[in-house]
Amino acid sequence: MGPDLARIGREHLDQGRVFELGEDDGGVVATVLDSGRREYDVWVGVVNGQLTGECDCKQAEASLCGHAVAVTLAALEDGIPFTSVTEQDDDDEDRFAELAAGLTFDQLVDLVARQAVADPDFADELIALTEDDED
Repeated sequence: MGPDLARIGREHLDQGRVFELGEDDGGVVATVLDSGRREYDVWVGVVNGQLTGECDCKQAEASLCGHAVAVTLAALEDGIPFTSVTEQDDDDEDRFAELAAGLTFDQLVDLVARQAVADPDFADELIALTEDDED
């Protein structure tokens, strides 16, 4: 991260342009208002041991933009922890599908229920899937 990105991120934060800061998928999400009053949705997290940002601004091709730096600084100031995540590939999905196929029905139901309680995003996806089946 260069000094310009650090300065831009600090300006966004100091001028109160970071909103709706919260934890998400092991990282942090927020909305950042730039100096032109455009809103950008930002996620920042640690992926494969490296700080990574996702932003819908035109600098999103870079690993971090000023908006992502602002969200990172806000998270650090608020004491929000980052959990390192590892990107999963198709081999991981195949491996987990194979493991799940070896479980009994009751084991699988119990595992899904415990995960839904622990992970609100997973719970939402489970609910959406069951509602789709009812239609």
